[in-house]
Amino acid sequence: MQAKRNGDISFWYADLGGVPAPRPPLPGDIEADVAIVGAGYTGLWTAYYLKKARPSLRIALIEREFAGFGASGRNGGWLSGGFTWSREKYLK
Repeated sequence: MQAKRNGDISFWYADLGGVPAPRPPLPGDIEADVAIVGAGYTGLWTAYYLKKARPSLRIALIEREFAGFGASGRNGGWLSGGFTWSREKYLK
């Protein structure tokens, strides 16, 4: 059985006609107070709230592909603290 690939880009980027043009790499070394690796939901919100709380922070957001490329731009699953079925069913 061959696995089915979830596309090269998310539905949302495909709906827009593709991904934005790539940004050039950094021309050299930079200095930052905080370096965040990954521009998914967690990385972007972390950068946003850090900057909001401390505007003087120099934040470097590092992403290999483009923002929302990985699970944040696809159906990455879900997490729930509740039970889908009754506890009795899980105990069997």
